Amino acid sequence: MIRTSLTVMPRRGVVFAAKVVVFGVVTFVTGLATCFAAFFLGQALMSGAHINATLSEPNVLRAVVGAALYLTVSGLLGLGIGTILRRTAGAIAASSALLLVVPLLVITLPQSWQNEVNKWVPAYAGGGIFATKPDPTDPPIAHDLSAWTGFAVFAMYAAITLFAAMLAFRHRDA
Repeated sequence: MIRTSLTVMPRRGVVFAAKVVVFGVVTFVTGLATCFAAFFLGQALMSGAHINATLSEPNVLRAVVGAALYLTVSGLLGLGIGTILRRTAGAIAASSALLLVVPLLVITLPQSWQNEVNKWVPAYAGGGIFATKPDPTDPPIAHDLSAWTGFAVFAMYAAITLFAAMLAFRHRDA
């Protein structure tokens, strides 16, 4: 189908941008609906134990919407990696390694290095957006960035990857 798309619209940058926008919007809308459904389902399940939160409490609405934003940016990061690598298995492995394995590897660094590196690891940087309060199991330095600043760092990883993917898409054959 890519050859058909490029025949109809030979400007590859426009095709790639359209794919990114459609993917981003669909992912955000789906993620937002899912996150709200999960929040309300969780509240219903925990109400019997008298554990509850409302969307008006501090950081709760940001956490629910932030989870959808995090999912969207994670997906866009994966889209960029997939476009660069052109292999599904490789893209899944690289995205999983970046988001799941790199944080584990950083823990093996000396403590002085961990303090500087952790806040720039994509999963730690972006993860604060869907937290209502810092997770005590996270490395302490991971909370150096505010929720929105950390999310901006995470979004920059995705933006850089998407830019590189667009350049790769524009300069190679279908």
